[in-house]
This record gives sequence, structure tokens and C-alpha cells, in this order.
Amino acid sequence: MKAILNTLLSGKTLGQAEATEAFEMIMSGQGTSAQIAAFLAMIQLRGVTPDELIGAASVMRQHVIGVTVPDGLTAVDTCGTGGDHGGTFNVSTAAALVVAGAGRDKGVVVAKHGNRSVTSSSGSSQVLEALGVKLDVPVDVLTHCLDRAGICFCLASSHHPAMRHVMPTRLELGIRTMFNVLGPLTNPAGVKRQLLGVYAADLTETLAQVLGGLGAQHAMVVHARTSEGGLDELSTSGITRISEWVDGRLRTWDLDPASLGFAPAPRSALRVDSPTASAAVIREVLEGQHGPARDMVVLNSAAACVVAGLAGSLPDAVPLAEASIDSGAARQALDRLVEASHQA
Repeated sequence: MKAILNTLLSGKTLGQAEATEAFEMIMSGQGTSAQIAAFLAMIQLRGVTPDELIGAASVMRQHVIGVTVPDGLTAVDTCGTGGDHGGTFNVSTAAALVVAGAGRDKGVVVAKHGNRSVTSSSGSSQVLEALGVKLDVPVDVLTHCLDRAGICFCLASSHHPAMRHVMPTRLELGIRTMFNVLGPLTNPAGVKRQLLGVYAADLTETLAQVLGGLGAQHAMVVHARTSEGGLDELSTSGITRISEWVDGRLRTWDLDPASLGFAPAPRSALRVDSPTASAAVIREVLEGQHGPARDMVVLNSAAACVVAGLAGSLPDAVPLAEASIDSGAARQALDRLVEASHQA
């Protein structure tokens, strides 16, 4: 570990092999708290590279408690980094339910990865609990949820036991580190199709490249710029920067929601102050209520449908997302997830 620290201290970046070596030591408990803190702080100060993230994520994937996707099904994730301090309801969780409703009969399921929030009023795990989903379940129950409901929720803290070697240091540091973006790169179901929202616009291309380097087939990494600040979602409140990795190529463009027929809405119309309030908004959307919340869910669901291969473009995917809600399929996905999660 000392050799790795000296490399960083000299101002050099780590190649994938060096990053893998460093994380093998960290995730196996060989690094001291001081060494881990120095490692994380030096990388954060100059900015993490794609090679460093690929090496780190590869090690975390090797240490994960995995979830088996039933034969014949393709899994997608809608996990975001969080950290945008937007205070909005759980858009990506609602979108996961809509995609599950749209995709289960077509062989597409959602392995939603997430954790308890530290920067927003409601994390994905908290809102799913408020919706009645049981989170602390064995991995075979998660596989059953995928088969029965077309969606499962992988609580990050239950799938990454090696994080016990890092968490005390992260808490003591109290600063953003590369671990803030590593979580969404380490889905326990090994998804190769992913919609990933990030807290900063300058991360979209980096993380799209990283997902490509980790074997992604199709990924979109998104960040919305609004007059009220950035969001780790596609947004109807402003322009969304999208970096897309597909067929081994990267392209980046800006999406104006008006081009898809969405009316602009202030971010304040999407804010909630608790998991209970977020759950109420999601239920209203799934019951067919129109308005800014539905528009946000449809927009993000459409992007996930494209990534999942259910549609070839965003204009084609919007009607799929709307139909999943209006037909009751998304609501049924939630009902089935609640039921299946309690069959432990």
C-alpha cells in the first residue's frame, strides 16, 4: 500500500492493474485507516480517472454477494449516485417500477440497486419500505422477486460486506470520495444495461466510459441542469446532459424535454420532505395522476426502456412508459414486489 501511496503522492495516476491491486488490499482489510484515508483524499483532490474506477469497481464486483437473474431474462438498473441535494421524490425508484411493468412480459426485469440516503430526505430503500417492500431478505428471494414481479431491490449494505473495511474511514473523513460513484457501478445482479444519474455534469462521460470498460452493453449516464441546481436524473426542469455508451461507442448530447412534448416544471413541484411523502407521490403517479411528477417518471422510464432494449429511441419509449402506468402494469409490479419480498 505504501508503494501505491507514493505513486499518488508523486502526482501520477494509477493504471487499472495498480488500482485493482490497491483495492484488493483495501477491500480485504490489509490497509490501515490512515492509508485508506490518504488514498481516498489524494485521488479526490486531483479527480478520479476511468482506469482507477474500473479497477476499483472490478474488485468490488468480485467481493459482492450476487443475485441470480432467472434464465431468459435481461436485467437493467436505474441506480443513481445521489448527492445532488435536490430533495425530489424518488424518481429513479418510480421509473424502476414503470420499466418492470413495461418489460416483464418482454423478458426485461429491473435489479434496482440502492442504499439509505445521506444527502436527501428519502433514499430508495426508505421509500420502498414506506411502500411496503421488505428489504432484508435472502438473495434467493430477490431472484423470486425478479421472476414474479419483474423487479427486486438490492440493498447495497447487504451485498457489499467488504465495505466494513472502509466505512469507518469514510465516516471519519466526512468528504465525498470515489466511493460516492462506485456504488452504482457494482450492481449485485451484474447488469449490463443501466441508466445512471450523477450529481455533476463533468462525470457523465467518465462514468459512461467506465461502464463500457466494465462490459456494459448499453448505458446512459445523465445529469440535468436547472435554474435551481443540478439533478441526478433526466429532468423536465431543464436541459439534461446524456452520455450514452452503446455498441462500444460513446456519444454525448443535450436533451431538451420540450422536444419530447414535456412541459417545463419547477423543481420545487417535485420536492418531498420524507419517505412517506415520496411514497405518496409515487402511488399517485402509478394510479394515473397527471402532472410534473408523472412527467418526470415517464421521461426517466423512457430512457431506461431504451437502455433495456425495449425501444429504439426516446420518442418511441415515451408511449411504452405511459402505457405501463395507464394499464396498471407498473402498479401491479409494485404490488407483486411487496408480496414476493415477504415470502422469505
